[in-house]
Order: sequence, then C-alpha cells, then structure tokens
Amino acid sequence: MQDNLEPVFAEESNSNSSTLNIDKILSKVFAYWPIFAIGVVVSLVIANVYLRYTTPVYSIHAEMLVKNEKRGAADGNNILLEEMGFSSGIGRIENEMELLQSRTLMKGVVRKLNLNIQYFAPGRVKTTEIYNKNVPITPDLLFNIDSLNTSYTYILNREDSNKLVIKEKKDNGRVWEVKYGEFVELPVGNIIFYKNDLVPKEFRTVPEYTMNIGPIEPMAMALSSSVLVENTIRRGSVIRLSTLDIIPQRGEDILNTLIEVYQQDNKDDRNRTVDSTMSFIVSRLQSVQNELEGVEKKIEDFKKDNELTDLSEQSKLLMENASDYSKQITQQEVQLKVVESLQSYLKDKSNDSRDVPASTLIQDNNLTSIIESYNSLQAERERLLLTNTENSPYIVNVDNQLKKLRSDMANSLASVKRSIEVTIKELKTRAGDLEAKVRKLPSTERLSLEFARQQNIKQELYLFLLKKREEAAISKSATIENARVIDPAINSGGPVSPNKKRINLMAFVIGLAIPGLLVFIKEFFNLRVVSKDDIQKLTNMQIVGEIGHSDKGDNIVIDKKSRSVVSEQFRALRTNLQFIFGDTGNKVAMVTSSMSGEGKSFIAINLAASLAISGKKVVLLELDLRKPKISKHLGVDNSVGFSNYAIGQASLSDIIKPVQAAENLFVLPSGPIPPNPAELIMLKRTKEMFDQIRQDYDYIVIDTAPIGLVTDAQLLSAYTDTVMYLCRQGYTYKQQLRSANDLYVSNKMPRMNLIVNDVNAKRSSYGYGYGYGYGYGYGYGSYGDGGGYYEDEQPSKRFNLFKRKNKGKN
Repeated sequence: MQDNLEPVFAEESNSNSSTLNIDKILSKVFAYWPIFAIGVVVSLVIANVYLRYTTPVYSIHAEMLVKNEKRGAADGNNILLEEMGFSSGIGRIENEMELLQSRTLMKGVVRKLNLNIQYFAPGRVKTTEIYNKNVPITPDLLFNIDSLNTSYTYILNREDSNKLVIKEKKDNGRVWEVKYGEFVELPVGNIIFYKNDLVPKEFRTVPEYTMNIGPIEPMAMALSSSVLVENTIRRGSVIRLSTLDIIPQRGEDILNTLIEVYQQDNKDDRNRTVDSTMSFIVSRLQSVQNELEGVEKKIEDFKKDNELTDLSEQSKLLMENASDYSKQITQQEVQLKVVESLQSYLKDKSNDSRDVPASTLIQDNNLTSIIESYNSLQAERERLLLTNTENSPYIVNVDNQLKKLRSDMANSLASVKRSIEVTIKELKTRAGDLEAKVRKLPSTERLSLEFARQQNIKQELYLFLLKKREEAAISKSATIENARVIDPAINSGGPVSPNKKRINLMAFVIGLAIPGLLVFIKEFFNLRVVSKDDIQKLTNMQIVGEIGHSDKGDNIVIDKKSRSVVSEQFRALRTNLQFIFGDTGNKVAMVTSSMSGEGKSFIAINLAASLAISGKKVVLLELDLRKPKISKHLGVDNSVGFSNYAIGQASLSDIIKPVQAAENLFVLPSGPIPPNPAELIMLKRTKEMFDQIRQDYDYIVIDTAPIGLVTDAQLLSAYTDTVMYLCRQGYTYKQQLRSANDLYVSNKMPRMNLIVNDVNAKRSSYGYGYGYGYGYGYGYGSYGDGGGYYEDEQPSKRFNLFKRKNKGKN
C-alpha cells in the first residue's frame, strides 16, 4: 500500500543535499525578495552618497637612479662584511633612502612650496582643501616662518575685488580690511596679499577661503611619514618614491621638489670637502708668497750691494750641478713641509670631525688613498647624523673606522716623513761635495748661489700650490649630482581611494547580507512550522494532503463544478485517502490537531464533501464536544446530537441530518455541550453508534477535539481506521509536531498521516508554490478552448477591458 502512495505525494529521494540547500536558499530569497530589493537599493544609495562626498585620494610616484661611485677602503670593508652575511651598518642605497625620508630634507620641501600654508573652500556639505597654487590670493610673509610654533586660522573674503576682508576664525574674532599689495599686521605677523590671476577659472569664483598658517616642523613630519621610499630592485640603485594625496598636483610637486632638495643637498655636501681643501691651499699660498717676496727682496739688495751682472762659466757649471741637487732637495723639502702641515692638522683635536685637506698634495699613492677614504667616510658620517644620534650603532661603527683611518694616516705620514728625511740627507751629502768646491769660489758668487737656491725652493712651492688651487676650483665647478631622475612624479590617473567598483560591490553584498541575516535570525528563532523541511525534520508521518490558503468565506469550497486550486487539493486528498483505505473495508477517518485554530472543522467538512461528490454516502461526526463548529458552519440544528444519543435520549435516526449544500453528505451534530465529554465517549452506546454507521455509510469522517489539549481524540481513535493529523503552516508549533510524532512512533493512534493546511507561498517558501498552481505538475496552462485547469479568481478589470476591445474588433 505504501508503494502506491509514493508516486502521488512522495519527494524524490535521489536529490543531493547541496541542491536542496541551494533551492531552499533561493526559495527564501524569492519569498522575501522585497526586503532584499529594499536592502540592496538602500545600501547602493548610501554607497553612492559616500562616494559623492568622500574626498578622492590619488597615488603619485617617481623613480630616481642613485649613481654608484668609487668607494673608499671603508666601503670595501662593508661590502666584504655584507658578502659574509653580516650587516655592516652602512649601505649606500639604504642611507640615501633614509636621507630622502629625513625631516631635514622635508622641511626644505615645505619651505620651497609653502606647504605650511593651507587653504580650504567651504561647501554646502563638506569643506574642500585647495592647493596654494590654485588660490587667487598669494601671501608674502614678512616674518621668519621658522620661528612659528603654533597655527593661526583666518577667513579670507574676496567678494570685493579691490580689497580683502580677513577675519580670525574664532568667537569674537577680529576683522581686518586691506587692499591688495599693502601689508597688514596680523597676530601671526606682517603679511602682504597679492592677486593671482593665473589660477584656473573654477577657483576664481570662490568668494571665501579659509587660510591656515602653521609651523614647518609638524608639516615636515607628516610629509616624511607619508612618503614611501623603497628599493625596486634588490641590491640595485633604483629608488621609487610614492605618496598619497587628495590633490594630485601637490603630490607631484612634493616628490619633484624632494628630489631637487636631495640633489642640492648632496651637491652641497660634496662641495664642503673641496671648500676645506681650497681654504687650506689659500692660507699656505699666502704664506709661501710672503716668503718668496722676502727672498727676492734679499737677492735684489744683494745684487745692488755687490753690483753683480753675470757669473763665470765655472760658476755656471757649478750652479747647474748645484741647481739639480737643490731642485731635488727643494721637492723633498716641499713634500716634508706638506707632511708636517698635515701632521699638525691631524694632531689638532678640533679637526677630528673635518675633512683632511689637500688630499692630492702628497706624492704617495697609499697616503692619498687613505685620505680619500677618510674624507668619504667623514661625509657618510654627516649624512647618517641626519637620521641617527651620536650613540647610534651606525655612528659608533663609522667613528671606529675613522679612528683607525686617522691612525693609519698618522703612521703613513710618519713613514713618508722618514723617507723624505733620508732622501734629503742623502741629497745634502752629495750637495756638500759641490759646496766644498763652491767655497773655493769668491764669497760673492757663493752667496748669489745660495739666494738663487732659496728662490727656486719658494718658486717651486708657490707654483705647486697655484696648480692645486686651480685643480680644486675646477673640481668644485664640475661637481654633479649623484642621482638622476628616471621618471618624474606623476599621478596614477584616477583616484585609488575610494574604489567605486569595490564599494558598489560591497554595498550590493551588504544589501543582500543584512536582509539575509535578518531572515536567518527570523527563521532560526521561529517556533512555528513554516516550511516543508520543518515538517520532514520533525516527524516521520507521511503527508497525504496539502491544502492551500483560501480567502473565500465559504465553508464548503468543493463541489462537482468547482475547479479552484483548493478544490483540486481536496480531490487529491480524497485520492490519497482512498489509497490508504484500499479494499480492506476501512472507512473511518478522524481529523485532529494539536490545538484549536488549525482548521480541523474546515478540513473535515471539505474532506467529507469531496467524498460525497464522488457518489459515496458520507457522514460527518461532530465529536468535538467541547467547542463544536461544524453544525454552525453547515447550518444544521445542534439542539439534539451525540450527547443526547450517548445518554439514551435520542436515536441515530433522530440526530443524523442531511446537509443541504452537499448531496450524499450527512452530519451528526454534537448536541448540547456535556460537562463530561471524555466519559461520554467511553460509554457503550458510542461503540454501538460506530457499528451501526459503518453499515449504513460508505465513509465516516470524524471531527474531534485537539489531541494536544484533551484525550477525546485518543479515545475515539479506537473506532477509526486512520487518523488525519492537521498541521497549519505558520501556526502550529514545532514542539506540538514533535509530540504528534511521538504518538506516531509509539503507535498509540492507528495509521497516522499528516495534512498541511493553509499553505501560502507568499508567506513562506513552502516547497510547492500554491499561489500559482501546486506541486503535482498542474498550472495555469490552457487546455484547448476550455481555458486553464483552475477557476480560482475572476479575471481582472484590465483583462476584461482587453476582452471587450477584442470582441468589438471581431
């Protein structure tokens, strides 16, 4: 028998759970689609309002190449440490990156672009910041901006084209009126305002601006933290600068100006070493010049005193030989004096933090290399101090290297000095032999030779210093930047924030998620049966009928001519009931539920009517003795009924009455409400009544009291062949359905089956969608000239009008 029922109302068992879950989710969405639509629309409206009034942020970036120059000995050691896996603390690219983010350079950018002066244009909803290059007012500050330690805010009103109205932005703020080009004394300092007619047209019409003048230091710190400096290639020399700004033109100017300030600072740093060398050369040149002039004066006086004009050939020969030795001695003495000067310079502790001058004066490659390394490391130390303290490990490491180089320099100078002294001693020994011969010459000639030798020494030294001064000057004039701009600053084209597509997508998702969450919470905390899944989870009873929601006020919705959805559902219920009864002679069906209001009387009346119109003789027993409704709904006199029969006051023929609205349908009313309904049902006459009506009628339908409240239904189940348990969608509690399932599992009532009443697809996605046809495959499709399967409602007025128009045409 069960196999026969499955084709009529059973679910397909081979559908996978994931498909069912997706179908359930989609059905919920369709059931609550207005809420989801409203959520999406509201979310998108909020997102577009946010996009409308949120200030866009642009990304600006630039790239520069730091040139790799010749490294000193210290840098070579650092490379060796890095290759061994240790951090030396000094990396050229890393140092340049730190320098580019230093406050010192950023303060130069702020000064150059006047970024500490900000302008704002008030709007109806928000205030917009305006770049100072786009403001039609140019202020000339007549005070030292570096001395400013607080911010001042003024409102500039330019409605009058000839003058400017300035007001302090605070309660009871003072007001000044000034003509363009005239200075005004403000609390911040004296300022002259000029007109700037080169700004774009859209900014010329703004009548009022808010000007904020603040200190440089906070603005430099803010910009320093906003600029991102990164090395694009590992161990490469390309540096990428990027920043975010609400004004793309200002962001480009900041990065370009930062590169300019960096290049100029690097150039100034290189020139400091050259200036130190030139200062040393100039001081030595002045001293040698004075000495040379003194020697020349002595020669002049000597020649005047001795009236000398020429020397003999022997004197010439001796002088040539002596001159050769004197020249060599002179060169060595020049080297010796330079070495002694450098030693004195190194011994002076005040010069420890300065570059060693005249690194090219010593004709010794090793010493020259040490001096170059020392000066290069000294420059690196000055750069590190911009971003580090004296006690920083980087600075301590550099100081240790400088100390070692200074020691190496001193040792090298001592070695060079000893070598020069040995050479001079040897040359003087050889020159002594010539001097012995010269002594034989007249004393006048000997003195002339001595003066000439001194003159040669001074001339050689003087010319040597002149040459080095020119070399230093040429070196300074040829100083170039150590960095080259690859790509100047440029913005990304469009704003990077807010992302319109992403925000709209997020708004769409949120617009679906919030209603979905509300629906989930509603469904999660719902205590009533609202879907077919709820029924299948709570009970094992078979569903033999699903009756849709009916707005009609008729108690009997089915007759021979009716073709409405609900009537067809009752016909389907009748068919299923006949499958349940089969050919066993069973004919008694009891309708019960968990509580009042679930539609037992309505189902019982129409189930009995559907059986009656099939030509069967049906009796409807109104055995809800506590709250009878059937007799009232059917218009049957209830003054005499079952309660009278049970106590022997009436016979069956007296209480069974025909129903005028349905052929072959009879009703047995409840009669007066007894004080003891349960005891009345337990009387012997009740069994006799059922035995008699089983013989007289084809089908018996019993309407009884709710099983969840009293025991009447359980007592009557002894006389029934099947129990139709009623569950009303959106009304029956889940716990009540669990209790009914306990009765089913324990077999306390015979052949329990489930009827779902008041199925409404608009209220919840039940599973079959009775609003436009029901789940056994039927719908509104036409069938020949007969129209649709159902006649639920009359066509709308618009449809009737359409028919009348077509009829007129035909």
